[in-house]
Amino acid sequence: MCSISVITSIFNSQVFLEGYFKAIGEIENTHDIEVLLIHNAPNDNELAIINKYLEKFSFIRHIKVAEREGLYSSWNRGIKLAKGKYLAVWNVDDIRSPGSLIAQKTALDNSDAAMCYGDFYGTDNYGSFKDRLYQYSEYQTLKKVVLRRHIIGCFPMWRKKIHEHIGFFDEQFRLVGDFEFQIRVALKYDLIKTPSYLGYYLENQTHKLSSNRKLQDKERTVVELRYRTYDKVMLHVFPFISGFRIRQILYSGNWIPLNKVTTSSNQVTATSILSLLATPFTYSFWLVKKTLIKLYHFIFY
Repeated sequence: MCSISVITSIFNSQVFLEGYFKAIGEIENTHDIEVLLIHNAPNDNELAIINKYLEKFSFIRHIKVAEREGLYSSWNRGIKLAKGKYLAVWNVDDIRSPGSLIAQKTALDNSDAAMCYGDFYGTDNYGSFKDRLYQYSEYQTLKKVVLRRHIIGCFPMWRKKIHEHIGFFDEQFRLVGDFEFQIRVALKYDLIKTPSYLGYYLENQTHKLSSNRKLQDKERTVVELRYRTYDKVMLHVFPFISGFRIRQILYSGNWIPLNKVTTSSNQVTATSILSLLATPFTYSFWLVKKTLIKLYHFIFY
């Protein structure tokens, strides 16, 4: 029985597959790891590359999904199939460092924390490393911002058993489901940081779904309303979020009440009221700041 199940969702990913499998081949302690490739809408070119490596890496399980599904649906599919005690995600266009999985497992083994995160590098060019280092503080100093900031990054690892208590990823999201899940984890459990850097994140690419700022703003607004971080809400997004259910989680076609999967209280507090009342002023400041930045770039660039 393996200890770690790594979930990778694949769709139209031919350009990254050779680099991904090269990194897979450098991972340490693969005898304790299984990799679940959730392959959406497979094409012949992708299959030719993958089949070549399946013969080499016996710890990879290739799961084909005929039609494309959302990222968080694929992750949930992988969670249900996973055999490991710990779960980790690995996006096909990112590169994990060879010792990252074992470092995170060790951190969780030696603590009561439910999820592990760590520093990583961002790069604009796939295969080039160490452009920008994203550093995070130890969790004890981040507890107050965990509802406001995505601290787990793109290389989280967590205990599979927590899904029994806080549910699965919310499949109505396309971009911020991992941030929303981080909040549910942190409301019930502790997180821990590993001292090892975890890998390289490919960013600032127009093909990446995460570059869709309009969609990201809408989904973040839903999360901010869900967990009452009202001062971060962008009011201009309100007309476009009617399709989301703020107080429900979508999982495998079923809508689950939020209070079934989180300890977050529905009680309205003085702090939440003050935050709500301050929202128009916070939004006005944000709008002025954004306008000035755009004006500056228009004049000087």
